[in-house]
Amino acid sequence: MPDPDHEGHWGWKIGGLAANVDKWLPAAKPNVVLLHIGTNDMHDNYRVDTAPARLGDLVDQITSAAPQMTVLVSSLVPSKDPGTQKRIEMFNAAVPRLVAERQNRGFHIGFVDMGKVTTRDLADDLHPNDGGYVKMADAFYDGLARAVGDGWIRQRVDIRPTPIRKTPPGDYRVDINGDGRADYLAVQDNGAVNAWVNNGGSGHGGWSDVGVFATGVGEPGEKVRFADINGDGRADYLAVQDNGAVNAWVNNGGSGHGGWSDVGVFATGVGEPGEKVRFADINGDGRADYLVVQGDGVVNAWVNNGGSGHGGWSDVGVFATGVGEPGEKVRFADINGDGKADYLVVQDNGAIDAWINNGGSGRGGWGEYGTFADGFGAPGSSVRV
Repeated sequence: MPDPDHEGHWGWKIGGLAANVDKWLPAAKPNVVLLHIGTNDMHDNYRVDTAPARLGDLVDQITSAAPQMTVLVSSLVPSKDPGTQKRIEMFNAAVPRLVAERQNRGFHIGFVDMGKVTTRDLADDLHPNDGGYVKMADAFYDGLARAVGDGWIRQRVDIRPTPIRKTPPGDYRVDINGDGRADYLAVQDNGAVNAWVNNGGSGHGGWSDVGVFATGVGEPGEKVRFADINGDGRADYLAVQDNGAVNAWVNNGGSGHGGWSDVGVFATGVGEPGEKVRFADINGDGRADYLVVQGDGVVNAWVNNGGSGHGGWSDVGVFATGVGEPGEKVRFADINGDGKADYLVVQDNGAIDAWINNGGSGRGGWGEYGTFADGFGAPGSSVRV
């Protein structure tokens, strides 16, 4: 495009924008945001019932970072697909209401009606032709003119810096003694770890207090992860550096119970920051693989053949294209017992949606499971799988 300053993304859903808007705003420093999002949620029939609320949350995310920002939220252009069109109509009916609610709270949120765009203005099932885009531009221009007339638009808008977000839980299969059951670990700020072995859990066999399972290696607890890197069934101790490199210590029983073997650099990194790195066994060979989860939920993977200097890594490329939810909501766990980690999205209310790993994108694909857990009243930030 002659002017590349936009954030239009092929196939993205509402969650994809929500995952990135906090960093886009301070980088671009806009004074107006034009927002047309939700078409792909409707087309893919993705969490349609919650889509208006998620759009509202996205608008709130923008105004939280920039309370004086003018945000023009449009209805969606139509679709030639009957099912998609029916969902779009339901979505569009909710948009003026969520805009009005925020206007009444004093925010500069305007509604832009795309009703003049018809199916005759589409180039395919979803996307306008050039004439349709002209109509969209006219509608946004009219919205801008109204905002100017109302005195909403400022030359400069103060934007708060991107908030610091904690990396979501990155552990996978925290079985420290290889009996197939996940154990209970407490990671201290200095990287030391206390452990309790799972004999069935409270009221069902109880727990065995191991004491200090790992004394730490001089790295802070926030860098510590657990994953079985050598396929012996026991979770090993990993330290993920800021540059994505990983140092590893193989679990021979833990401190005082067989000790640890220093592997050294298990992964040199792939140019992505450590906050994006996760571990999960994606091919069912028993060894944790190296994953990079992007802000929009896209996942790149490297299969563990032994790790750096010990068999190396195989670059899988894009293992998951994402489902329109931000990476911070993505988790990995084997939910059907086939040995391969599946793709989970943990919602803010603790509900979990799942996609079964049949080999990953381009290698057998994914089976949409739907809602795997309804949630139990706890927020998603508290949930582990």
